[in-house]
Amino acid sequence: MNEDGIAWIARADLSWLGHCVTLARGLSPEQLVARLARGHEPVSLGEYTAAAAETHLTRRDQERGVGDSIAVRYGDAGGLAFAVAHGDNWPGRMGPGYTDGLSNDGADVFQLYWEKENPKLPPPVFAYFRDGRYMCGFHMCMNSSQEITGPRPDLVRGDVEAAGIFSETDGDLAHSKSLSVVEQRFRLTLPKTLVLQGKLPTALIAGQA
Repeated sequence: MNEDGIAWIARADLSWLGHCVTLARGLSPEQLVARLARGHEPVSLGEYTAAAAETHLTRRDQERGVGDSIAVRYGDAGGLAFAVAHGDNWPGRMGPGYTDGLSNDGADVFQLYWEKENPKLPPPVFAYFRDGRYMCGFHMCMNSSQEITGPRPDLVRGDVEAAGIFSETDGDLAHSKSLSVVEQRFRLTLPKTLVLQGKLPTALIAGQA
């Protein structure tokens, strides 16, 4: 699987909860993190591996007695800023419904979101935003909506149909195929070894108090 793309995400555990990955073209990593903080001032935590970040946030919430910490590990790859969510509290507080302003001022923002441990089993979702507007998105799995939403479904419809994603009966394969489609269509990448095993700058974006 291409380590320089994003299709590998379908078969990797970015966190035990699933994943929320935000990629941006036209923003620096620091600008992306500031926008993800949604009006709060991000707090730098230093550099962490994925496992160490999860441990730190769990311990922090236990010590504070408040379970609201969310952090992102972030960086730049192939001209794309990226931010990967960590902590037990990002599901339902990032991703769909929490994207206002992310792509303002001409930026292109792409989000990959999957609540793996949600008992309602929502499908993994892809969404693309440009210059403050939602452009297109779709469920990257079988047994879910086969609609490509947004004003520009044409950006991905041909590739999605050619890949047979909505008729694929293997959910993991549909997810992987979907990621391959948007990887190629929008030239997306996320460094696998660095994200899964390496240390990255980490910032708290919620639970600062």
